[in-house]
Amino acid sequence: MAKTYIFWHKNPDTDTILSSIVYWEFLQSKWVDIEVVALWECNNETKFLLNKFWLTAPKIIDTLPAWSKIILVDHNEASQSIDNLNDFEIVWVIDHHKFWSFSTKSPLYIRSEALCSTCSVIYNIFKAEWYQISKTTASLMISAILSDSLLYKSPTTTDYDKKIVEELNKIAWISNIEEFAMDMFNAKSDLGDISIEDLIKIDYKEFDFNGTKAGIWVIETVNPTYSMNRKQEILKWLEEIKEKNSLDIVFLSIVDILKEKNITFVLWDKEKQVIKDIYGVDTFDNMADLGNILSRKKQVVPQFTEYFNK
Repeated sequence: MAKTYIFWHKNPDTDTILSSIVYWEFLQSKWVDIEVVALWECNNETKFLLNKFWLTAPKIIDTLPAWSKIILVDHNEASQSIDNLNDFEIVWVIDHHKFWSFSTKSPLYIRSEALCSTCSVIYNIFKAEWYQISKTTASLMISAILSDSLLYKSPTTTDYDKKIVEELNKIAWISNIEEFAMDMFNAKSDLGDISIEDLIKIDYKEFDFNGTKAGIWVIETVNPTYSMNRKQEILKWLEEIKEKNSLDIVFLSIVDILKEKNITFVLWDKEKQVIKDIYGVDTFDNMADLGNILSRKKQVVPQFTEYFNK
């Protein structure tokens, strides 16, 4: 039987990476010939966690053998996946996002739930299969949920996500969940001398809103000053990538995890009007204060979808 490949989306966050790894481990226990591969390098938060639990990041690939069987984790958008997605057979999708114009050549398995983290969805798969979750796997899954929920501050967080963390921590035995999460967030915010290109690709996704091609970046941090001090570099790069990727609109949000505040960089009149129409906020000096808009998945994408579908 041909090998199956499991991978996360481009510009990955912690949840998509750790979800891919723990699901790969599960399928290996089922004797599935499977390999987890990466489309992009891990961010600093994920590197911190992989080092903490003595794990190696999967290798980065550009393509796969033709007609490979693949599993998409934490995404279903072609623009966020491997470039030649249509050349492969999708056999599984595990996600917690909205499904767009998603279609496949053959039947497949889909597991998607309205939870804050893909690891929360995978927890339910493990529970149904009576899978024995190890201490390391439990710790990774908790990490993913804490990361995607911003320590339960994100509006995507459900009571069930919190319950999952409680159940997993009976295995992981993390003594202080809040301190553990802050260590993660501090690692994510320690950007050092990162290049501006890498900075704004930390959490970048492209969307097609009824023919309007959008690039939406999010930088979640406990140290927003670092990114704000590089404002002019960021604005210049946004101009370049808008042209390079043939985008109609671009936005980059700096989310202060501690203060639960969003400052979004806005360059052009069209983008300023979109922000004004959707959130009732004016843009000053290329910045819009969106207040507690913390979740792209719940507080940005649905609103943009509705706006551009009118």
